[in-house]
Amino acid sequence: MPWYYVGPDAKPVGPLSLEELQSRRANGALSPETYIIEAPIGGTPKDWRRYREIFPNSAAFPLLPALPPVPTSLPPPISPHPLFPSAVPASAAPSPGGPVFTGVHPSTYNPPYHPPSKTNAWCAWGFGLSLAGLLCAFLAPFGLVASVVGLVQVHKHRDQQGRGLAITGLLVSVMLLALVVAIGAALAFSSLRTSVQMTTEQTSNDSDTR
Repeated sequence: MPWYYVGPDAKPVGPLSLEELQSRRANGALSPETYIIEAPIGGTPKDWRRYREIFPNSAAFPLLPALPPVPTSLPPPISPHPLFPSAVPASAAPSPGGPVFTGVHPSTYNPPYHPPSKTNAWCAWGFGLSLAGLLCAFLAPFGLVASVVGLVQVHKHRDQQGRGLAITGLLVSVMLLALVVAIGAALAFSSLRTSVQMTTEQTSNDSDTR
């Protein structure tokens, strides 16, 4: 009997033989969560079920725990064919449309696709320049400015990433600048102290000479 499976656009793909179905599963076209159905030539049509529920011992994927069945209140289809209601006579067909699903539509199990967010370039530059400032403190101010600009842009464009990089670059740049200021102040104080000491000694020598 032919087999069908639900494609990416929630439309049935088939008919396929059992060998073709298992071959597509091995090639990755189907996943353990893909809905499949065996279309009977006659009799009561079957429900859509996940691949792993029908073939739980397949070696192509690890065994997953079975999910509880989803209750449905839909009546069984009138058509002898489980997929295409066009096979029903016009007088008996309830309404024209696409494939008939006897359970919950498989598309309800597919989460919406969200493209990955891109990292803000200013945030990346701020992080990189702040790290480079560890080797050359001259680059620390540039890392600070780039990190601040990146944070502002990420706040305006919520679909962008890089907030963590910008915050890290900002903290590293601030610490480097604080360290440079502290070293500069210490050197200036030491130079001033030496100058004052030399002036005092010179004044003392002049006084002794007199």
